[in-house]
Amino acid sequence: MRSMPESDVAAHLAKLVSFPTISASSNLALNAYVENVCAAFGARARTFPNKEGDKANLLLSIGPETPGGVIFSGHSDIVPTEGQAWTGDPWTLREKDGRLIGRGATDMKGFLACCLAALPAITAKPLARPIHLAFSYDEEVGCSGVGSMAEWIGASGLKPRLAIIGEATDMDLVAAHKGGLIGWTTVTGKPGHSSQPDRYVNAVMIAAELIASINQIRQEMRDGPRFEGLDPPYSTIQVNQIAGGLHGNIVAESCRFFWEMRIIPGESDQVVLERMQARARELEPAMKAVDPATGIAIDIQARIPGLRPNDDPAIEKELLSLLGRARSRAVPYGTEAGIFQNAGVPAVVIGPGDIKDAHQPDESIALAALMDCVGFLTRVGETCR
Repeated sequence: MRSMPESDVAAHLAKLVSFPTISASSNLALNAYVENVCAAFGARARTFPNKEGDKANLLLSIGPETPGGVIFSGHSDIVPTEGQAWTGDPWTLREKDGRLIGRGATDMKGFLACCLAALPAITAKPLARPIHLAFSYDEEVGCSGVGSMAEWIGASGLKPRLAIIGEATDMDLVAAHKGGLIGWTTVTGKPGHSSQPDRYVNAVMIAAELIASINQIRQEMRDGPRFEGLDPPYSTIQVNQIAGGLHGNIVAESCRFFWEMRIIPGESDQVVLERMQARARELEPAMKAVDPATGIAIDIQARIPGLRPNDDPAIEKELLSLLGRARSRAVPYGTEAGIFQNAGVPAVVIGPGDIKDAHQPDESIALAALMDCVGFLTRVGETCR
């Protein structure tokens, strides 16, 4: 028979997985479950809804209303399962060979379940400083939901000394990661018969010039500033989707492509964006000389701040001691940690599971990994007594 903490974390994860909170759907039912669990520990709830009112960030504070304390933060949204070869219902948690299988088990409802399972031990004795659970929405679509909550925390009198974002790191301490800027560029040309191309504006050809400029920036980034410990240790930019044109003998009227940049900590994505915008401005006059209705639009889809190592080395030393690790590491992907850091809250990334298991069919996490996380969160909570 399982011990109580194992039973608790598995039960919480089963319930969280049962809510199909893909980014296009509401997370309010999941929030209600979490709020109900935390009410038994005297949690004070604050919500930060989206403008439609069908999603919300949830902030739960346990312990005294004093400055300091720690935030445990994770997102409640998950990616879709369509087109994947699942061997069972993605929304019904099941166990196989010591692993718990279900959508979001690794990314990142496993961590949310650990937060809930750790509360009985954390609150077994009175807290001198609060524990905050900060659960967000729309992380999977560019970390676009958490901002309202992080900004409120930063401007409030809570002044948490640390935010731990529980993305899967195999319980390693991630102290730095790249930032991201993603978006679409749309080129509007003038169509016509391809036998007389100079009378028209070929949107595909203009897009090709823009992409060539992006590729030049990519080449320069390889020889630019570096952040050792990242793989690769330099910033990157690339185009991953493109569509344009209607027929082989029609000058293309439109072309649209998706680009993404991943910028090392300490460097500015705005500088890169302005280079792209400047190249677009160089190309537009010749286009508009043919037809004023032509042009180039660059639209930002999401901006994810990078995470810099925190200014206070004592934070990292304390966390490494609690984890039993020798050193921190850096990762090339983005999280919500940089958003908390920009709001004035020191932040790190520590969570159970391997990021390679995220978004996969039969996504799973080891029960032992969850228990390691519960133990760590409990030890962190004890520092608030």
